[in-house]
Amino acid sequence: MGGSVSSTLNAASCCAGTGSVYGSTNGTEQAPKNYNTERQVLLKDRSHERQAVASLSRMFETGSGINLYEGDALRALTTLAKSDVHQLQLSAATAFSEVSAYDVRAISGEAISTVLGLLESSHADVQQGAGAALGNLASNMENKRLIVEKGGLQHLVRQMMSANSDAQANAAGCITNLAADAELKTAVAHSGALVPLVRLAGSGNLRVQRNAAGALLNMTHTAEHRRLLVKAGAVAPLVVLLKAIDSDTRYYAVTALSNVAADASGREVVWINEPTLVDQLIEMMSAAPIRTQAQATLALRNLASDSRFQTYVVLRGAAPALLSLLRSPHPALVSAAAACLRNLSIDAANESPIIAAGLLPPLTALISGNDRDVQCHALATLRNLAANGGPNKQALLDAGLFDHLRAALSVPQCPAQVSCEIAAALSVFAATPELWLPIVEQGLCRNLVRLLRSSNKDTEYNACLALRALATKRMPEVFEELMHLWVVRAEPHAGLRAYILGVLTMPEYSRSSIRSIALWLVMALLGCVRVDLRKRIVADCQLMAAVEDITRARVACSSLSSPSPSSDTCSVASSAFSPAELIAVDKGKSVDDHHMAASMSGDSTIAPGLGSPKEADCEEEASFHTWSLARQVVALLHREPTAC
Repeated sequence: MGGSVSSTLNAASCCAGTGSVYGSTNGTEQAPKNYNTERQVLLKDRSHERQAVASLSRMFETGSGINLYEGDALRALTTLAKSDVHQLQLSAATAFSEVSAYDVRAISGEAISTVLGLLESSHADVQQGAGAALGNLASNMENKRLIVEKGGLQHLVRQMMSANSDAQANAAGCITNLAADAELKTAVAHSGALVPLVRLAGSGNLRVQRNAAGALLNMTHTAEHRRLLVKAGAVAPLVVLLKAIDSDTRYYAVTALSNVAADASGREVVWINEPTLVDQLIEMMSAAPIRTQAQATLALRNLASDSRFQTYVVLRGAAPALLSLLRSPHPALVSAAAACLRNLSIDAANESPIIAAGLLPPLTALISGNDRDVQCHALATLRNLAANGGPNKQALLDAGLFDHLRAALSVPQCPAQVSCEIAAALSVFAATPELWLPIVEQGLCRNLVRLLRSSNKDTEYNACLALRALATKRMPEVFEELMHLWVVRAEPHAGLRAYILGVLTMPEYSRSSIRSIALWLVMALLGCVRVDLRKRIVADCQLMAAVEDITRARVACSSLSSPSPSSDTCSVASSAFSPAELIAVDKGKSVDDHHMAASMSGDSTIAPGLGSPKEADCEEEASFHTWSLARQVVALLHREPTAC
């Protein structure tokens, strides 16, 4: 630092001593207009400026460790900053710029105000130095907030509208740092900065491009700010920047677009105005660096939350690129590809192209991997393919689907989120004609019974749904397996019977949907051809009493209006809890499920809303279904001669 600042101080010392005014931006002295004007300048008292220069010179001569942000040094720099002499202003700006490059600490509001004042200089080089200093200081959390409190955003917006590219780049860089603070994003959004940033993203200056793209990226982490960016026209210049020379700029642009694609409004603009974006993203999936490949893939994943893009992305040739990424040694690329396939697989039209591209073998292998996010994406993709109803289910078996499922379940402590996805997948496979038998043959029913005890309610629900789907097949292989699992001698409280009894004795209105599925399972077991299994159920007085209690509790609850018991409640209940309906809900994507890149600041989170009266009505309806099913189970129990 010492060399540059010292040289400017030496020049400033001359200016403070003679009163010479430098009026150009390139540091060359201008000839006085006339002798009298120059004489007036010379006679003007600049003792306070001379003292400030002398004080700073002595500080730099003594060596390192100078703190320019407080005390005598700050007072001297403030004096120079307020001078009308160009060289004195430049000395202050240079000092702040060079010191802040390595000394970024929390500083006072007075120091921030001094730097902001230099941005108002009429000299471009002073503005540049002050802008660089402010950008450096804005990497400190406390300084960011002081900059905004002192009105810094207005100064920066004016700098972005300057014709000087260095001033533009420094201002955009400072806003990039400010926008990394979640609490300041709104202030940035409402400062008038978005439109200038969008304009600068189209600059021909590489540094301006990069800083503008970084600032736009940092403004894409909340839905409201993404909406404002789309309204400001940010999508078009970001698409253009995908072909930028600078690799950082390309990365910022593709990540920002990925986040914008998390919203329906952003996807709509892309669909209408950017027909080449999908092709560019597919091309970027095969181009280094790795982080850009991953973000391009995740951008396609977010676009594929929209049904229009799901088929279009595959039609444009994404499958071969995804296959390459699934085989990559880089976890980030594998994860991005698996996440993208999860959304693409929602559309039934993509089932055949995905299988034809050879994606199933590497995809099924990911199930038994050790990256839980990748495992979940792979499981969800395979579940979607199975639910699509296409003719390619044998391909799932040939890819070793159930071998990898068994391997994943054999892990001593299978992660909770993976277990949840496995249970959801098995609930679909159990309802699929070509896929239910391997569940029984591979001994996965035992795993389903174990998953019933999960603390995760979704895992429990889907495991119960899978067992119910298997039981409704009414096949000897299923009933043989469930007979062995009805009571586990080694763990009496871990068997299927203990679970069902526990569910049926839950309080009224406590998760009626899971109780309904449990009753469906009991009904299916009572309809089996295995007399010994039916006898074990009907001779279970505790189980029978629990079912009868449900019917009595509903009758006693006169405040609830119910459809007539004579209505076809079996078909209603079947519709309400059918696997197909659950699949459709699960495959839907909410904003929370989109990849929100956080390369320059943290992920956004969306708080769940409170329950609505509509949800309460659904619970009441589910309770009625439970009561109706309980009545039917009681009727079946009393038909058996050995009933309690």
